[in-house]
Amino acid sequence: MDFFEAQERARKRTHRLVMLFVLAVLGTVLAGYVASWLVLNNAGAYQGYTRDRTGRRVYREASAPRPIFDPKLFLLVTGGTLAVVGGASLYKWSQMREGGSAIAEMAGGRLVDLKTTDLRERKLLNVVEEMSIASGIPMPAVYVLEDEPGLNAFAAGLTTSDAAVTVTRGTLDKLSRDELQGVIAHEFSHILNGDMRLNVRITAIVFGILVIGLLGRGILQSLGRARVSSGDSKKGGGLPVLLAVGLALMIIGYVGYFFGRLIQAAVSRQREFLADASAVQFTRNPGGITGALKKIGGYALGGNVIGANTAELGHFFFAQAFKSNFGGLWATHPPLDERIRAVDPTWDGKLFEPEQVVDIAHESSAVAGFGGGQRFGTDETLRRVHEAQPDLPRPRTFVSVPFKPVKIVADIGALTESHFRNAQLLLDTIPTRLRESTRDTAAAQVLVYGLLLNGDKAARDVQQALVAQHAGPEAATALAAQRSALSVLDPAARLPLLQLSLPALRSLDGAALDRFFTTLDELVHADQQVTPFEYAVQKMLLHQLQLAQKPAGRVLYDSFDGLRGEIAVILSSLAHLSPKDSAAAFAEGAAQIPVIRDQLALLPPAESGLEQVDAALDKLALASLPIKQRLLVAAGHVIASDGTVSVEEGELYRAFAATLDCPMPTLGQAA
Repeated sequence: MDFFEAQERARKRTHRLVMLFVLAVLGTVLAGYVASWLVLNNAGAYQGYTRDRTGRRVYREASAPRPIFDPKLFLLVTGGTLAVVGGASLYKWSQMREGGSAIAEMAGGRLVDLKTTDLRERKLLNVVEEMSIASGIPMPAVYVLEDEPGLNAFAAGLTTSDAAVTVTRGTLDKLSRDELQGVIAHEFSHILNGDMRLNVRITAIVFGILVIGLLGRGILQSLGRARVSSGDSKKGGGLPVLLAVGLALMIIGYVGYFFGRLIQAAVSRQREFLADASAVQFTRNPGGITGALKKIGGYALGGNVIGANTAELGHFFFAQAFKSNFGGLWATHPPLDERIRAVDPTWDGKLFEPEQVVDIAHESSAVAGFGGGQRFGTDETLRRVHEAQPDLPRPRTFVSVPFKPVKIVADIGALTESHFRNAQLLLDTIPTRLRESTRDTAAAQVLVYGLLLNGDKAARDVQQALVAQHAGPEAATALAAQRSALSVLDPAARLPLLQLSLPALRSLDGAALDRFFTTLDELVHADQQVTPFEYAVQKMLLHQLQLAQKPAGRVLYDSFDGLRGEIAVILSSLAHLSPKDSAAAFAEGAAQIPVIRDQLALLPPAESGLEQVDAALDKLALASLPIKQRLLVAAGHVIASDGTVSVEEGELYRAFAATLDCPMPTLGQAA
């Protein structure tokens, strides 16, 4: 799966979807005009009456019939329809634009405590963590629909930085680790494919059309109550007109809603086969996702979701969440047997008849964590020895490999087995103390401080004093306790630890977040210089935490011409890190952007330092995906000018990609 192609397909699907819904709204406008014309014309033809003082009927004079096309009426109906649909859609969008956590909580989800001791929840967190590292996505928030016994899950959000993964209680109780892994891999595919934002748009637009029907139903209900309370009909012809208006609005709204749901279902069904295939490619375990699908088919509840608040989110879910009306026309997912056979063509048609609850005590992976239960005793023993004796040489689990920029960029957002296994092995080398620190808000801040400690003991002592000054003595004490574990940490694990820390750091309020970033800034500038890694840490955290709070998806630049200066800054900064001749390295990168190659020139270090890089990245983050893709290829060629990538270069490169919202896996290979 190509991340950039998948995102482009999602963008095109969005455009087609918007066009279809525009047609649906236009149809609603035309139907509303016809209904309004008929109601008003008949109301004009119907004389109606009042009563004089003696009680006799006095009939009104009938008005002239309206022309077939009444411009004023058409504009009034059009404006009213667009105001109702647009206002309702914007209201629903405003509810969901806060990101994946807001959508999960709207569905009734409970945020899983990162320090939970519940074995099933721990298993879920472990699976999400390894998927996050393997794909390069910041660790999503994890939720559970506690009162849902069916087997289902969904991913929601607007960007990879504000995503949330939600599973039902039935999924936790009834799926094995491999099956849960398949479901979560499926949801990560939706995150990488750009499906989440599309889902939010679908929900908002369909709700906007539905509101017309709800408005008509409300008019009818209010008239019914008013009629019962008044007990007479002295107002003559007014009541039939209002009844006709309410009935017309309800019919038009629900007809529009019917077709809106058809469009919604058709768009949703197309994506499920791709997500299933991506999950298999990711885990190389077809039995995981097919096992989950067979259990959904085997249980009486299946994937049904009973919560009222989740009805409008049916297209978000892993499996069909609600009974499909109209002979399956509203089905948001393909039939289970089609999905199973797409993965396993030899399936015999039998569904699982599993135990009611998975025996979690016998799933050692729930406790052991990331390697699917296959922990290596020698590695575990070695890590414990190094924690006890931090002066021993640090183990190397990941080794340098030839750096191929085109392949690296092609791997962005890709769900591959090699990334998955590398993530499991990498996570297995992280000292237990550090991994546990990612799950606590205070400890996660201290962990980030620790990642910025310098190698020189005197410099580290100065930095520790700065932590005590700005973050408090408790943070400084915790940092001192972490130093032995940090000393044996593989450099390749530093950025993954940042990814895992994000859920805990997202809970910081404004004042605490300001204090956290102030402390980071003091640590970075303690020695009066900023290394590429220090910059990478600051930039990734600042960008992703800000994006999680205010998700954005704007594209302001579709042309290279307006970004020549920024591209030159990025390529120049990397060229000056290259052990090869800077000019030659820069030229290799510039050649990858032929449309502006002759307009790019190597900038001196003073004009392409980290301060200039920071401003350039902020602007480039608003560029279109094709520009970002070509920029990353060009930057990769600058790095690859000597044929390999250093840890320093790789971390800076991944920070660039993260700031451009292009999730990049680790640039290493398991030894």
